[in-house]
Amino acid sequence: MIATKMQRRVRTSGTLVLLGLVIELVSLLWSHPTAFTFFLLPGALLMACGSLFYLFSLVSVSGSPRDPRETDGDSPS
Repeated sequence: MIATKMQRRVRTSGTLVLLGLVIELVSLLWSHPTAFTFFLLPGALLMACGSLFYLFSLVSVSGSPRDPRETDGDSPS
């Protein structure tokens, strides 16, 4: 199966968010003062990057041109 550009970008953004969640989960289980640093810096940063990359992929991938057979309902068929 060949993945389109949009599918690859969504998969990448999902992976970034998942990695961020895993890092945040590990830092929540860790009882040390630096746990907050690991929660905030790599965890939240990866989640924010994944979310922004997802939004970027929605607006940057150009859609396919409209099918000329599609009508707006104003032509007789």
